[in-house]
Amino acid sequence: MKHFAAICILVLFPFVAMAAERFPVAETLKPYIENGELPGVVTVIADKDAVLQVDTFGYADLETKRPMKSDTVFWIASQTKPVTAVAVMILVDEGKLSLTEPVAKYLPELANLKVAVQTVAAQAEDNRTVLVPVDKPITMEMLLAHTAGLEFLTPFQSKHAIDSLPLEQHATTIVMTPLRTQPGTAYHYSNIGITLAGTVVERIAKMPFEEFLAKRVFEPLGMTETTFFPNAELLNQLATTYSFDREKSQLVPSQSRLITYPLDGKRRFADPGGGLFSTPNDLVKFFQMLQGNGEFNGKRILSESAVKEIHANRTGALNAPRGLGVVTKDGIYGHGGALGTDAQVNTNNGRVLLYFIQHQGLAKSEEAKQKFFRIGNLP
Repeated sequence: MKHFAAICILVLFPFVAMAAERFPVAETLKPYIENGELPGVVTVIADKDAVLQVDTFGYADLETKRPMKSDTVFWIASQTKPVTAVAVMILVDEGKLSLTEPVAKYLPELANLKVAVQTVAAQAEDNRTVLVPVDKPITMEMLLAHTAGLEFLTPFQSKHAIDSLPLEQHATTIVMTPLRTQPGTAYHYSNIGITLAGTVVERIAKMPFEEFLAKRVFEPLGMTETTFFPNAELLNQLATTYSFDREKSQLVPSQSRLITYPLDGKRRFADPGGGLFSTPNDLVKFFQMLQGNGEFNGKRILSESAVKEIHANRTGALNAPRGLGVVTKDGIYGHGGALGTDAQVNTNNGRVLLYFIQHQGLAKSEEAKQKFFRIGNLP
């Protein structure tokens, strides 16, 4: 296996609370870089008020030896889902939206959804799928907790990408896609459910979803490097995605089929379920806000009750611990992304933990991440 020299930098933010490494992250994660198992990683440990420690390892690009940094740009993919949940809860706080009313109140086209049901006949060859009406309306809570019965993607998105249409057009294709199960009866992870939630925000706010996030979330939090549409400067900071080539026995660049390239092209649109790009410097502020019960650096984004709604378990009886746009269990909640990024908000000890990498199918990344989370929660 090809080996790569490891770069390990302890980054001290202006508001870092500690002058030296407190958590033994480097000794745990550096071997993955040195052994050529992972290209590069950035980790962040924080509380609601301050970043405690940032470590960077390896390279954002192996060919050019561009090192990982705290301002390296990552496609955070499904980590967009908690951001969309926050957008929804802003409107709930303002009394403009309800979690429990039918979503068709805001998206009338959802009023006539159908469920695909397979009939079972005496002869197997006579089995067929029929469409039946929903027996209860879909709510915003169901969309954000993945219990609406929706597919993961529409056929159009599966063929093209999650960012291939404006939200209003995606809503049309979603309506034409039958549900897998009756609403509220099962857990099915659904990107298009979150897309619909973002569409509701767009309609109620009467502005593009990306503009709402910029005005109500990113600008107040000082998140200047978080966007659906990275410009040339941010693309120069983008981490290359890697997979493992068994024939070459080394890491090689790869691209996800879920998003549209080039990333600065005009045929890309905001996707509330997985479209955001961000940096460690930026994204930590969002999760610090959640740890701060809706407030960060003197700016209140959500009420305390809204944050509690986000991480309350909505699916306990369905064996899938989900809140609103987050995974939640035993006082710890957060979300990961398709290329390996992840975050945890630990309400038990007040920590915020973030793990950044860009990869497809590198099993060692999950192992390294879990070790980091254990380290980050040390007393």
